[in-house]
Amino acid sequence: MRQIGIVLGAAIVALLAGFAQTTGPAMLNDHAAARFLDQATWGPTPASIAQLQQMGITNWLNAQFALNTSDLPDQPILAADGKPNTDLAPVVAAFYQNAVNGQDQLRQRVAFALSEMWVVSAQSGVRQAYAFPPYWRVLRDNAFGNYRDIIQAVTLNPAMGRYLNMANNNKANPAKDTAANENYARELMQLFTLGLVQLNPDGSPVLGQNQIPVATFDPTVVPNMAKVLTGWTYPTASGATSQRDNPAYFFGQMYAVEHNHDTSQKTIFSNIVIPAGQTAEQDLASLLDALMQQNTMAPFVCTQLIQHLVTSNPSPGYVERVSNVFLNDGTGVSGNMQAVITAILTDPEARANDNPNMPVNPSFGHMREPVLFLANVLRGLNATVGAGNTINIYANLMGQNLFRAPSVFSYFSPQYRTENGLLGPEFQIYSTQTAADRADFVNAALYHTIDASTTISLAPFVQNATSTNALLDYISYAFLHNAMSPILMQQAGDAANAASGTLAQVQAALYVVLTSGEYQIMQ
Repeated sequence: MRQIGIVLGAAIVALLAGFAQTTGPAMLNDHAAARFLDQATWGPTPASIAQLQQMGITNWLNAQFALNTSDLPDQPILAADGKPNTDLAPVVAAFYQNAVNGQDQLRQRVAFALSEMWVVSAQSGVRQAYAFPPYWRVLRDNAFGNYRDIIQAVTLNPAMGRYLNMANNNKANPAKDTAANENYARELMQLFTLGLVQLNPDGSPVLGQNQIPVATFDPTVVPNMAKVLTGWTYPTASGATSQRDNPAYFFGQMYAVEHNHDTSQKTIFSNIVIPAGQTAEQDLASLLDALMQQNTMAPFVCTQLIQHLVTSNPSPGYVERVSNVFLNDGTGVSGNMQAVITAILTDPEARANDNPNMPVNPSFGHMREPVLFLANVLRGLNATVGAGNTINIYANLMGQNLFRAPSVFSYFSPQYRTENGLLGPEFQIYSTQTAADRADFVNAALYHTIDASTTISLAPFVQNATSTNALLDYISYAFLHNAMSPILMQQAGDAANAASGTLAQVQAALYVVLTSGEYQIMQ
């Protein structure tokens, strides 16, 4: 197996003791570097593996935390026919360009994970294409900030305001028999911050009387939360006159209209009282403070981030260690996303299999969801992606239409379990058909063309195909952390040997590997 760098025994001990963040370049072999990058980027490449080995994990993370280079292009409000522009194709295409060829890989991965937690979808509610680049920037720009800032920025984003009815959500009007809309208030608690039941730091439910899980809030809290969040309207469009209830406009941030805000006293979760007489801004600040005081938010949020980046089935110890960092980054600050991400990626459980001699834990890892699968394959095949790409057609066939999640519950549930009882969120959209669609994409990439704007290069594989073993060794290095199993090695070798000509051998071996379960599951 190809090795770049030497792993010293003492370094392994330090790594497994949780000090991966202090490792130097000499402590990372090919296998360890590629595994780390599989969790922290859209997929390892020979160049990124070498860069990580040269920099070390700490310096690499710091460099990634400083990068903010990817963007999605703003879209026209109206289409050529004068109707609202609903064409998301340029936005989606730019996303794949960034994922495959962009520098700020970690920021993109975390922002995408956040977008699957804080869902805004063009499938319903937000049809306008121009709403999505500004919403994406909220997640991108706050990915390495504080979770409190994420809550505030998303709450006041007009796309979320439209999707979950936060915009123009006004105080009750008895004369008109109206009440504050409860949609965003409910989902803010249920899906974005607290969940339905209180959690211990390790993610296990807090049990009350008769061993029944304790709820994070009861039904009486929801209408009071809705009152807290009244009084916000869309930004005022350029050239328009400000109104108490502005029409939908998705550039900028929503602002408060105090006339529409409920100033009564409200009792919310944990029996916290929001005092009467506060402005909309003050009520929102009080709510944010109250949310950040809820210890259950740490395991609720951190478990999902771990699932998206590292493994579907984190142990209670893994969840607790990361949750403790969320609650206190070491300086008394809670919600520090840089500290949380560092803890997730450098935890002993995440790094345990960096030693290639360690036995594989069959319950560790997660399936590559379609968007991640596509980007990973393309990066490994040295792809160049243009602005006119149609890569998302394949993701849609596989059950993940980018920016069009079927509901506020996202593409799949973090609680979805496989037949054997293990958590496996991505398996919720995996079927016989989507498995075939994955194979069709690999076939198109290797034997045909993906689209006119996307090119791949098999030259490095051809150059390394001096023998079947050499070819398989390079494929293992590029796609499987230098850890291809003997069974897959045999299957890919048989396919290569049955083909005529070097290019055909490369294509055959890659097809077997990239369609294998061994590759589909990140470990």
